[in-house]
Amino acid sequence: MNAINILGLEIDIKDWDKTNQLPFYILNNFSIHKAAVNNVFCLSLTPHEELPNLSALKKQINTIQEVENLPVFLNLDSISNFRKQNLLENKIAFIIKDKMVYLPFMTTLLTDESCEENTKIEKLALTAQLLFIWILYQDTNEYYISEALATLHVSNMSLTRAYRQLCATKLFDEHKDGRKIYLTTHLNKIELFHQMKAYLQSPVQKQGYILKSDRNDYMIPAGEFVLSQYTFINPPKSETYAIDKVNSKLINIQKDYYSQEEQTKLQIWNYNPLLFSQDQKSIDKISLIISLLDHIDERLEIETERLLENILNKEGA
Repeated sequence: MNAINILGLEIDIKDWDKTNQLPFYILNNFSIHKAAVNNVFCLSLTPHEELPNLSALKKQINTIQEVENLPVFLNLDSISNFRKQNLLENKIAFIIKDKMVYLPFMTTLLTDESCEENTKIEKLALTAQLLFIWILYQDTNEYYISEALATLHVSNMSLTRAYRQLCATKLFDEHKDGRKIYLTTHLNKIELFHQMKAYLQSPVQKQGYILKSDRNDYMIPAGEFVLSQYTFINPPKSETYAIDKVNSKLINIQKDYYSQEEQTKLQIWNYNPLLFSQDQKSIDKISLIISLLDHIDERLEIETERLLENILNKEGA
């Protein structure tokens, strides 16, 4: 299926006469052309190799639009499901040859469902991971997607993409109850967590150090500092706190650690660390365990496994 032809888009590509105004690192990453999509002028970016990470990609698109303020779309032959979800959630326009057209500046979305279903999952998108955590906390075997809205506070479209990504792992089955959609799994929750572990990402977007005097009420105890309260590991010498990225914009985070007396470690999370908290004072234990997965050693693995079994057995796994 050719997505462009089915949608009836007419795309006229020409050379862009302003490439000489861009820095070399952008030109090394992309071939840039001016395009008219159904007579809407925009810029087409074709990557020479892999796409840069999301933060770098946004900055490079902004730099290009400072030269000429036109909508920008990525012209791609293929893309991983993780990167595709990443672009969709950040409203970055793209065309994947024969598979998908996403042009939010034209309110256009066309996808080949069969292509999506066969796409290999690398990592869960943020909303899909949050939906998975929500599922682990439910005391049921049928997980109605609409019920997650009250906790996750995302759009219906985002939640739809999230549950479809969970289904793409082949660990969940989709069912319908009238208009309501729910998921089931043949695994118990401990088995499910271990099977899903490869798809999970740490919620920690960035970490560093701050002065203890700069701590505020948005910062929640985190990391091994909190894990030591639930397990037999010794507390670390330095306390660790977490804050969501929304409330971290004015925080002066430092890379260097020079004083145990004056500094404390701070993690910036890509969602509210209290999202699944029952008391709204402490990070929920599943999110805590996931935040430690990238830095786990044999000592931590034993304790986190014991903690995980205690949590999920209580949830009726």
